[in-house]
Amino acid sequence: MAKLKPLETWRNETFDEPRPTLRACQKWAKGGHIVGARKVGYLWFVDPEKYNAATGNPLIDRVMAN
Repeated sequence: MAKLKPLETWRNETFDEPRPTLRACQKWAKGGHIVGARKVGYLWFVDPEKYNAATGNPLIDRVMAN
């Protein structure tokens, strides 16, 4: 299993300035728009391996994320 990154760390590494807000990223994760995102307790994390393996096709990405 890959090491999970906190959502805020992933956001800082993925986006240049101006970055989307952390709240926006949380909404994207909740809506399934960030491949490999999962909630543990009250915190969101992203699996970088799953995110990097994303194809851009939402249906395929959802199937492959499970």
